Amino acid sequence: MITGSVRWLLVALTVLVGACTATEDPPDRLGEWLVDVGSVDCSPLPVVSFSANRDWMLFWIEHFQPDAGMRFPLVAPALLEMESRQLVLPAGPIERVEGPSFSPSSVCWDDAGQGVFVRAGSQQRDAEHPWYRADIGPDAELVRVAAPPQSCRQPAQVEWQSHREAVIPAEVHGGLEVVRDGCCAVELQAADGRVLVRHEARSAQSDYVSVGMYAWSESRTRLAYTVHEETSWRFARPTRSFVIDPPGQPQLLDGRMYAFAWRGDEELIACVNRPRSEGGGNSLKRWRF
Repeated sequence: MITGSVRWLLVALTVLVGACTATEDPPDRLGEWLVDVGSVDCSPLPVVSFSANRDWMLFWIEHFQPDAGMRFPLVAPALLEMESRQLVLPAGPIERVEGPSFSPSSVCWDDAGQGVFVRAGSQQRDAEHPWYRADIGPDAELVRVAAPPQSCRQPAQVEWQSHREAVIPAEVHGGLEVVRDGCCAVELQAADGRVLVRHEARSAQSDYVSVGMYAWSESRTRLAYTVHEETSWRFARPTRSFVIDPPGQPQLLDGRMYAFAWRGDEELIACVNRPRSEGGGNSLKRWRF
């Protein structure tokens, strides 16, 4: 039998442990999958970009079929209408194994004509690497055109840092400074020296803690970032990603992220590894704040 005093002690210990856990590791924010596609390319910078009115989002998909003798995947743009979540594939089906592959770094938006320009990538034998244009809408198709006009709007530069070298100096970029404290702690500091957040190793065996990438929201009111923690040169804990609204506490986001971008100040879009139970591959998630 458990006496009343023992029962109250157990309840108190449970509350205390729960409080400590919440402080050390905030509850996951699951987010929502935007597309049912497991072939999203996470490597372009930025990983997504938006039309002038932000109604449409462009991202990149890739398809690799080893038995077709292809060494590299075909890369093609995809469009998503944000409210209806209508997916449009201007270059054709994801499963195609023929036709041009496109360069993510070439994308630019024709705001006046509500269109987008992309250029054929280096896999093409055509030395000219021709340009293509697609109208923004449910019937978008890529049509070969001349070079885009000078007014064509390229996506904004991504603000991020990668800290993988053995010796990491403090660097300032986009009004943010990433400072490592010895081997096992890292701080994100504002340009005026304010510490926005500090992360320390969660394991006594860890020998390296760093910030892998970050992105400010449009008006710099929120910050998304990732934290790496390694226990040796070959082992690492899963990368964790957070959002912080200074001077608030960081919120842990669910999933292993490879890149992210903001849509305004209230929506974070990330390229995330999908669990095998949900189809595998990489796809896009959205968080609202």
